[in-house]
Amino acid sequence: MVETNKTDRILNDIRSYLRMSAAAASRPIASKVIDTQEKAIVYSKLDGKTSQQKISDVTKVAQKTISNWDEEFVRAGLAMPPDEYYPSHRALFSLAELDINVSVLKKREKDVQPPPATQTLDESVPQRKLEGT
Repeated sequence: MVETNKTDRILNDIRSYLRMSAAAASRPIASKVIDTQEKAIVYSKLDGKTSQQKISDVTKVAQKTISNWDEEFVRAGLAMPPDEYYPSHRALFSLAELDINVSVLKKREKDVQPPPATQTLDESVPQRKLEGT
């Protein structure tokens, strides 16, 4: 039984060292990818169990935006996509491990939708001059 405890302790030490090394190596890219308060909050919610829709409901960030960000986090090596163990995306690090402080990040500018067309039908259809008038 003592051997198992010693082995477990050594494996835990190795895991901790690898995790700290990976987090340190990931900080430069993380600071570029996680560049707004909203993105940081969404990232912090990626526990592998919570759906994008639930995160959207909690954070008030559109589900499509969360989907795009999740893929960006995966490409940057900051998160894992869903798999057989986790049904949703999972952050590989905490914000603290990445040295990201939400309070110093800027707020995201809301997506700006183009104003609706104000052109009337008369303006959009070329007028023909009637002969004889």
